[in-house]
Amino acid sequence: MPAIGSSRRGFIKTMGAVAAAVTCGRAEAAKAEDYKPQDQKKLTQAAARYQDHPQRDESCGSCPYFIFPKSCVVVEGEISATGWCPMYTIFSPLDRGAHA
Repeated sequence: MPAIGSSRRGFIKTMGAVAAAVTCGRAEAAKAEDYKPQDQKKLTQAAARYQDHPQRDESCGSCPYFIFPKSCVVVEGEISATGWCPMYTIFSPLDRGAHA
């Protein structure tokens, strides 16, 4: 079984490559539901280090991976809008890795 760190690195590399391929020539905003990595499984809450409370002013409800009312593109299970994990971002999944 691969270590959590190496799985996360692979996941992030794959997300960047997919986002770069998808965004070439496309400048429209994306919703979390529109981003569907084909070969990736969601992380468990433990693997994602999910917590059911915010981290400073960051919370799942303001992350583009959050799907209202209680879901996430990246983390499995019921996710609170006031929760948080290290995958938190303010950038759309399709904005990652884009280049001019």
